[in-house]
Amino acid sequence: MGYITLDYLILTDPDRSSVYFSTVRSLDLEVAYETDAEPFTGNFTVGGSSIWNVTDSNMQDVFADRGYSVAVTVPSDLSEMNEIPDQNRSTWSVNQLLDLVPKYRKKSSDFQSTSFFIVYVRGQLADAPGVIAVTISGVLGIGPPVIFVFKDMIDQFDSIVSPDKAAKAEQMTLTHELGHALGLVNAGIPLYSSHQDTEHGNHCSNETCGMFWALSDTKVETFSPASPLIFGQECRDDIRNYNP
Repeated sequence: MGYITLDYLILTDPDRSSVYFSTVRSLDLEVAYETDAEPFTGNFTVGGSSIWNVTDSNMQDVFADRGYSVAVTVPSDLSEMNEIPDQNRSTWSVNQLLDLVPKYRKKSSDFQSTSFFIVYVRGQLADAPGVIAVTISGVLGIGPPVIFVFKDMIDQFDSIVSPDKAAKAEQMTLTHELGHALGLVNAGIPLYSSHQDTEHGNHCSNETCGMFWALSDTKVETFSPASPLIFGQECRDDIRNYNP
């Protein structure tokens, strides 16, 4: 399968990062999913850890060592997520995706608490077929960043010999998109060192980093949920040295 391009980005409010890393004291993820596009939940077959512990661990690490604590709340079970009706689409425009936000987003945000909205859908993006996800911020009226994950693209990682592969790909994708939402790779969080892959926009030049522009079979296969942190040292240094 080789490399799959991770995402399509519309990031137009870099100032959001200065709020996330100064006044915010709680962050939660609101997850909705189209019928038959539900995210993987439960535990990994190998190792037995919670699937959503990958996202949770990475978000906890993002806000570690700041001299104050940020409460991070990540759902791990479908009962904590919202099912939305089948949208009957095989392709989506950006505007069609954004139409889902006022309909189904329930949580609001302020300077102390932020909620990112994550929606799992069937089909693919018309403008960039084949991308796994889309992260959008700064569009009038949507509130904090919104992440759309294309379940059909995650399904391409399905493997009989490696039962956890698609679940790992999904969690790695989600963590990557949350990195964008927070402002990683010069999209709000300034670079501490030179590691932006400008050819691929707001991505990291370190191939082993979770903010690299693509997700490869090999990277997913070798990822171990027992060592869930996927951001490279360069991206972690960006965060640690960012004090707006």
